[in-house]
Amino acid sequence: MEYQLLLNSLNFSTAVQWMPNDSLDDFFSDPINWADIRQFPNEYLERRKHRLLQYDTLPHIIEHVPKKSGLLREAVWLHPTHRILYLSILHRLLPRLDVRLCGEIYSYRLDSKEDTDKYPFGRRMDRWKDYHNDFRRAALEESTVAVLFTDLNSYFDHIQIDRLTSRIQSILGSTIDKGDQAVIDLLASLLRMWGHEGFGMPHNYDASSFFGSIYLHNVDCEMVSKRYRYFRWLDDIRIVTQSKDQALRALHDLQRILAQHRLFLATDKTHIYQKGCAEFDRLLDVDDDLLLSEAEETITKGDKVELEKIVEGMFERLEFHATQDGDERKFRAFANRLLDVSNYEEMANDIVPRIHDFVIPRLRTHPERSDYWTKMLSVKPTQKVGEVLHELLVATSSMFDWQRFYLWKLATNIPSSLIPLALFEKAKDVSISSLSENVSSQCIVFMGRHLDNTARENLFTGLFSAQRSYIIQRAVLIAIQELPNKDYYYSRALETNSDHRELIDYLKNRPQPDYGIKERPTRHCREEPIHFKHLIKRGVGLSKGKPRSFRISRSDYDY
Repeated sequence: MEYQLLLNSLNFSTAVQWMPNDSLDDFFSDPINWADIRQFPNEYLERRKHRLLQYDTLPHIIEHVPKKSGLLREAVWLHPTHRILYLSILHRLLPRLDVRLCGEIYSYRLDSKEDTDKYPFGRRMDRWKDYHNDFRRAALEESTVAVLFTDLNSYFDHIQIDRLTSRIQSILGSTIDKGDQAVIDLLASLLRMWGHEGFGMPHNYDASSFFGSIYLHNVDCEMVSKRYRYFRWLDDIRIVTQSKDQALRALHDLQRILAQHRLFLATDKTHIYQKGCAEFDRLLDVDDDLLLSEAEETITKGDKVELEKIVEGMFERLEFHATQDGDERKFRAFANRLLDVSNYEEMANDIVPRIHDFVIPRLRTHPERSDYWTKMLSVKPTQKVGEVLHELLVATSSMFDWQRFYLWKLATNIPSSLIPLALFEKAKDVSISSLSENVSSQCIVFMGRHLDNTARENLFTGLFSAQRSYIIQRAVLIAIQELPNKDYYYSRALETNSDHRELIDYLKNRPQPDYGIKERPTRHCREEPIHFKHLIKRGVGLSKGKPRSFRISRSDYDY
């Protein structure tokens, strides 16, 4: 490895700046979302400048999260230095790769070609909505007869690392230089370390999403060259055709091209729908989108009378999408818009308990979305939240580490008065368990927030040692931040592991403790509501069977 060449080729400072955005989607999120590195980025890099490329000495953790089907998906937790390396590789290669991609690719495209140091994917949710909207627009054309829907089977697990690096080299072509090659070799080394026998990429990281999309570049070019109306978001592919036969030809061409790269379509997610059938109309239906868009306008206006008018209609849609015939993504959208209404103090008491009644059962029926459910339940929690925590963490402990991680995070967020006493006893066992270090670390933070100083001191003496992992040590330091004599323990911690210097400096100098608790903003209804003069309606679809334009809902991660 050419260390000096790599150090000259990679921009670690920009990578650190991107890290907070990159970590928003983490399967196992940091308790304080790396607030210490955000506050002291230069200090973090300076302290490690001679060790940044010694990546094989740093840990990564293999965990698993549930899929909707009940299967498990591998989730790799990366050390923050690994993340910085991964993002610095992305920063180096992204601008020159993105410009060569087909326009039919919507996922993880560069926002600004002028400012390549700016976080590159700030508009990814807008692009996701553009992907759906542009597909609907094409499907509504008079010449359209059929559409093909498909995605790939276990896509990220089947990415071959050597083929990925060859693909990157091929796209860069004659522009590649020694620095690029050194960076590509580093990428390959990291992916081999995190993957399995030369295959796989860690999920839910920006760099993985972009490089994973690059992997299909040859497939994209060949399908586009055949003049198909082709739309792709990561491994989700849609093709609009002028006949059913053309849809079948597109399917067979796609199947053949993918097989050349040892990639395969998911049979259960592959469908051809013809115009006029119920499934085709359902794909283009935007009745809920219209309702959500209008609700957002009403929420922004802040008029109490108008807010009261929309609430029951939104609960009706929430109830529908809670059924088997509903759409789980739209369930989340309506629940979140109702929570937006509840931000107005005048509305909160009537809305939040009703939302909780819909959400709590989904912890059992939809564990794969536990991160969303626990976030919703942390808003003005009631005794029912404490009861479900007892059920899924003590009485009949959830079988999914990922769900238990988010349940402990929820328990950290709610008032101590709502927490069953049995949960504190359970926490003592979980904190020393080796089943999942991420679950144990979040449980430690829970104990630090809710227990007394004696218990906090016991956490340090019992769990902070050189033999404990980085993630456990980090959790203990967060847990003891309210100790009157915390400086004594922090000094001892630095003698054991000086890599926690930024975290300790962050925690020691805070006016208020930080356990990662996020509170929704509180608002009051307006005496003079906001009025909109002009709204751009670029959304298209079918409403009551007829074409309709509407304002696409705002950029967020919940719909």
